[in-house]
Amino acid sequence: MLLIRYDHEVTGLSYRSLAKKYGINRSLIHRMIMSKPRKLAQLQKKEVDAALRDEMILPDGEGSLKEALRLAYLKIELQDLMLDIASKELGIDLRKKHGTRQSK
Repeated sequence: MLLIRYDHEVTGLSYRSLAKKYGINRSLIHRMIMSKPRKLAQLQKKEVDAALRDEMILPDGEGSLKEALRLAYLKIELQDLMLDIASKELGIDLRKKHGTRQSK
């Protein structure tokens, strides 16, 4: 669900394009994207908690390292998506601007 929302919000794919890409009915994709943000936030929190639990165990071996790296990239994408959605809903850029000085 998060990848579908990400593809729609960030890359701008249409419902039809998403339906072809993921093999899901177009109306179901519409309902997923238009679902209440509260449900999305609860789902995201569960996925972030699961990812954090997985990160606590240090992997051994090349395959598990690749999987850990993939999960880390997914976590970063999830955080970026959450910031994008929050920025659109609140109308405020929540990302830290690099090179700014601290106030005294």
